[in-house]
Amino acid sequence: MPPQTKLPPYLRQLERVLARLETAMLLSELDGFLAGVVICPDMILPSEWLPVALDPEEEGEPVLEHENDIRLILRHYNAVLRDLNRGRYAPLFDIDTLHGEILWELWIEGFERAMALRPDVWDDLLQDADEDVLCALVGLRRLIAMTDAETDSSDELTALLSEAAPDLIPDWVQTLHAARLSDSMDQFSNVPAMSTKVGRNEPCPCGSGKKYKKCCGIN
Repeated sequence: MPPQTKLPPYLRQLERVLARLETAMLLSELDGFLAGVVICPDMILPSEWLPVALDPEEEGEPVLEHENDIRLILRHYNAVLRDLNRGRYAPLFDIDTLHGEILWELWIEGFERAMALRPDVWDDLLQDADEDVLCALVGLRRLIAMTDAETDSSDELTALLSEAAPDLIPDWVQTLHAARLSDSMDQFSNVPAMSTKVGRNEPCPCGSGKKYKKCCGIN
């Protein structure tokens, strides 16, 4: 799957916001981080992941000049979730325009930070994973290991994996997302049905503390 080369206006604005904040993740890293948060087998609320996105080193309380900054990040979180649900997630990879190379490494660093929020959950997933999920999880972890250590350019397998990474990553992420949705359906299959409609002025169920219409209901 080719990278997204033309960003929609809100993402161009988000890219500028992240650059202005200085301590925040870059756009490609944030995209990988949000994908990891979304597909994590355990729910991670914005109150936990937002501080990490804004300052991975400090991971303190999110402090922003403008409320719109957080709104843009949440909007992209919703976009990632929507695209994954539709089976058309396309990672935001950086591109080396000089050499025409797709730079997937920053994206995978963001994904690694998301996995670090629930390491035990990801380890548990390995125990009962089917072949597709196991392949996806092992593959993503291999890419993480490749960015964490100096790679041997003479290693043919590593070179091939690096070249194929931009095409493999979206497929692997979709596989893990499908597994998460399947597990959620299994867990709640015996729970009596209840209304899931949220009023626009009610607290957002994501845990942000904002009204639904000003948070996840903004789209």
